[in-house]
Amino acid sequence: MRMKRFFVCCLVTMLGVSVMKADRPTEFIDKYELFVNEVVELDCKTAEPETMDSLKLVYKALTKEYKGVKKIMTQIQLEKYYNLKAKYQKTVTLWKTKRGARAVGGWMKGTFGKKKG
Repeated sequence: MRMKRFFVCCLVTMLGVSVMKADRPTEFIDKYELFVNEVVELDCKTAEPETMDSLKLVYKALTKEYKGVKKIMTQIQLEKYYNLKAKYQKTVTLWKTKRGARAVGGWMKGTFGKKKG
């Protein structure tokens, strides 16, 4: 009787551990998707520099978490992660490009603008 109880207890424990491991990538993907969607919805014109710094910190933390989870992710989860990562990088690149274009535009107006005379 004791052996049977011990066996059932071990089986339940192993099953619980496997369920927790299987669920971890799903939780990560959900968290990552939520983060990327929030970044995409954010207006870079009104975003404070502190907000941008916070986004970088969250992105670094999620990237670190990904390194621990990627070994147990399915191919579909990996594809979703890479698509979300590309979406995030595209958004951030567009922000930087727009910010740079505004800076160059201001410099051009200041340098080559109409001269009063």
